[in-house]
Order: sequence, then C-alpha cells, then structure tokens
Amino acid sequence: MFSLRLGKLSLENSLKFLLSTFLFLLPWQTVYIFREVFLAGTKIEYWTLNFYGTEILLWIIACLFIVWYWEKFKIQNSKFKIVFSKDRVFIFSVLLFILYFLLSTLWAIDKSLALQQSVRVMEAMLLFFILFLGPLKFKEAVKYILLGSLVPAVLGIGQFLLQTTFAFKWLGLAEHISSEPGASVIVGENIGRWLRAYGSFNHPNIFGGYLALLIMGFQISYPQGIPLRGDFRLQNKKLSVWLFFTSSLLITALFFTFSRSAWIVAVLVLIFIAIYKKQSRKILLLLIAYGLLLTALFFPIVQTRILGNSSHEVASVTERVSGYGEALEIFKTSPWLGVGAGNYTLAVYNLNSNSPAWTYQPVHNVGLLLLAELGIVGIALCLFVLVNFLMLLLISPKKEKVYVGLLLIAYCLLLSFDHYLYTSYIGLALSGVYWGLIVRDLHS
Repeated sequence: MFSLRLGKLSLENSLKFLLSTFLFLLPWQTVYIFREVFLAGTKIEYWTLNFYGTEILLWIIACLFIVWYWEKFKIQNSKFKIVFSKDRVFIFSVLLFILYFLLSTLWAIDKSLALQQSVRVMEAMLLFFILFLGPLKFKEAVKYILLGSLVPAVLGIGQFLLQTTFAFKWLGLAEHISSEPGASVIVGENIGRWLRAYGSFNHPNIFGGYLALLIMGFQISYPQGIPLRGDFRLQNKKLSVWLFFTSSLLITALFFTFSRSAWIVAVLVLIFIAIYKKQSRKILLLLIAYGLLLTALFFPIVQTRILGNSSHEVASVTERVSGYGEALEIFKTSPWLGVGAGNYTLAVYNLNSNSPAWTYQPVHNVGLLLLAELGIVGIALCLFVLVNFLMLLLISPKKEKVYVGLLLIAYCLLLSFDHYLYTSYIGLALSGVYWGLIVRDLHS
C-alpha cells in the first residue's frame, strides 16, 4: 500500500513538474521544420509542416495525465452507466468537434496541412482538460506562466529600443531589421520606419496577444498581488515594488508590440477592473498612468498606428477588409463541409494564383476563417461546443460571473481582429492554457 501511494505521489509530482516547465517554456518557438513550400522564391509560412519543441513535452504530459487521472478517479467493481450531465455533454461535444477536424482531411486540398491543424486543435483541447482537471494548482500555474514571460518581455523591449532582433534557431528566434522588407514595422513620412517588438514570437501581434491575455488573467485573478509562495499575497496598501515592476514590464513590452487589438483588450480590462475592484484601484490607476506616459513619449508613432494616416497603414487596413470578402468567396466554393482544416490559404491560391506570394494569408477573423475551412457543418459543431462550454462556466460555484463575461468579450475581440489564436500552434496553446486556468479557477 505504501509503495502504491508513493508511486502515485511520484507520478503526480512528475506531472506537476513537467506541466510547470511547459508553461514556463511556452513563449519559446523552437521548431523543427520538415516541409517548406516556396512560391516565386518566397516561403509560404501557412503551407509549412513543422513540430515545436514544446509539443513533444505536451504529449509526454498528456500520457502521464491519462495515467494519473485513471489512477485517481477509477471506480472498482462498478457497472458502466451512461449518465448525462453538463460536463459530460461538453466533453462529448469537444470529441465530436475534433473528429470533424480529422474527417476534414478526407476532402482537404492538402491532407497533411489538415492533419497538422487537426492535431493542434486536439492539443489545445488536451491542454484545457489537463489544466482544468490536473494536479497543478491555479496559483502555481499562473506563477510559472508569469515567470516565463519576463525574459520575452525584456527581449521585446530591447528589440524595439535597438530596432533590430537577432537570430538564434535553438530558441526559435529570427532576425528582423527595420530597414529590410518583410519586417513588421510602422511607417510614416514624419517618423520613418519603426520595428515593432517580436519578443520570442514570430510576429508582434502574437506577442501582443500573449501579453494581453497574461495581463488580463493576472490582474483579474490576483488584483491584490502576485503569489510568491503558498497562499502569501502582497497587499495593495504597501504597493509592492515587485508587483508594480512586473506589471510595468509586461505593459511596456505590450506597448512596443503596437498591436492595436491587444492594446484595446488590455486597456478595456484595466479600466474595468479599476472601476469594479476598489482594492486594486490604486495600482491599476498607476499602471494606466504609466501607459499614458509611454503614449506621450512615443506619440508620433502611436498616432500613425492608431489613425492609420500613412500609406503603409492604409494598405494594411485595406488588405484586412478585402480579406473578409475573399473569405466569403471561398466559403461559397464549399459551403457545407468547407475547404478543410488549415487549407484556407491554399484555397485563396486556387481562387487567384497570380497574386504575389505574400498576399496568401488567412483572413483576420477567426469566425470567417472557421466558416471557410469547416463549412456550415463545422460551424454548427463549433456552436455546440461553445454553448456547452458556456453552460460549464455558468455552473461554477463562484458568484462573480461579471468577470466571465469580461474574459469572453476580451477573447472574442482578439478572435475578431486577427487569426493567430487559431492558425498558429502557439495561439491554440495559449487558448487552451487561458481557458483551462479560468475554468479551473471558477471551479476551485
């Protein structure tokens, strides 16, 4: 009996250690690429097949979690019974949705791309359940995510101030120089070319979304301070230097991404919490004031980015708007089943093969993207998952549902303005982590 308990404890500790390591390493994009596709000498990122370092760790964690969960919750000498409950219906809807993703490989243009996208959606769902039901406590998970964000934040700030990045393939870092084409920059007649902060990610918008979700989840979950060890919390009355420094660091990095969607989400959340939570009002007002100071210091760049009064920004907005119509055209080619998971950009190419290579990008709206890739049947299954997920949120024992609404609105804003939360491995992983921890907190 003692050895059995010791084995369970060892398994649980191993699972907690590996999961903490995964959350800490999540921002780093170490990747093995086993298929690259070039069009007129330009690499098409969305036709690439690859495997991330953290994916290996995730599948090890998933295997250990299955064993741990079975050992902890198995019921001996019990007859099998089908019992319908809100949580089980939700699990059924998720399994059905993943199955449809896998089935889409049968009619997809590129079956390998469809399989890769389906597996990554499955990984996001696994992350959700591992964090929701696993042994790692909510506070511990947030601590490791927060610690893992500090180096990427410092890196992003340095990239903007130095106006260059360096390449290091083992950490998934690529070189970007503001003067070279292909870099994500802000361009204006009066300001020149300014490189946006990439951090450890492959695009500033993804970095901005990562920071916005982190700041939002952290401030909502820990309005009075950062958990350093156990249940110890730093009090707002003492205005901890550690709390303000960490929050300021993340906000500075977020500011230098110049991601408009991430800015909107972060500002709305900080203002809302400052109004709603009196005990966190002082420190949040200081953080908002700090954000306004950064805006004043870099006002010409901010003005160009927000107002879009340069030809570069106008072209960016025009491309996004035209993408909406393009998505509807692709949807019409296969309205019921869609063109297949991960095959949107290939469908764009088939629609117009004479465009420059860099124009073959997903539409910057996840709803339209899912509609085109999965069709009406896929959207119906997606809504089935969403309805059951909302039911899961509503049955939580915590009474403050106003935060749930805020979290949903903020996440939906990111989905409406960009596509990376669905099209990239890191975006799907972030979604799994984000909602897994939120539901864990609501049900704890």
